[in-house]
Amino acid sequence: MMQSKVKSIFKAGKLPFVIGLIIIGAVAGMMYLPSVHDSIYQQPKITTAWHLIDVLNPLAAEGNPGAGASGFIEIYFVNHTVTPNTAYAHNTSSDFETWANANVAASGYNAWANADNFLCQLKYGVLFDIVVRVRWNKTHAWDGAKFIGANVRVNITLTGFGTAGMTDIVGTGIVSYNNTGAWAIWENWYWQDADGGTGVGFSILKGSPWTANKITEIKIWAKY
Repeated sequence: MMQSKVKSIFKAGKLPFVIGLIIIGAVAGMMYLPSVHDSIYQQPKITTAWHLIDVLNPLAAEGNPGAGASGFIEIYFVNHTVTPNTAYAHNTSSDFETWANANVAASGYNAWANADNFLCQLKYGVLFDIVVRVRWNKTHAWDGAKFIGANVRVNITLTGFGTAGMTDIVGTGIVSYNNTGAWAIWENWYWQDADGGTGVGFSILKGSPWTANKITEIKIWAKY
């Protein structure tokens, strides 16, 4: 009789208590695991860096960098303006070509170029700005939803042009076409003085030979 009584107490009281401990322990374990998971798998950090995507030294790319490619399109020597952010927002290359030839080009020459190793003859004593037209595709200027015009830059190196020379000077960029439905963003980059900011423009000194006024390098960058 004593043995039977002990067994009935164990079945009725002790076993449910043990099962309860097991269930609670399992729930506590499941509640704890997510915090361990989060500490191991953190959101990855996205970093960007500047990349040199096109170097013209000397100018060795045609006006079309290639189908779908980023790069140099044209360079212009345009009559100096005091409103560059408005004037250089145009998205039509022929506008710049017309302005350059009308005011800065010597007779019989162009004051713009999109070909290899170009030679321009400019009027002396006329103040002008240097404008470089560039495009960047989605590989170089796209954040997954839109083009980022601020993540690009253009640098220029030259001698002459009424300055003591310029070495790798970044210009000022103006977006001329930015449409999320397009495959690239177009920008016009300008220089009005030797430090790349706004200024009074450049000039060719009278009697100065063309060899003394040379653009030796243009660098096109993108941050991605």
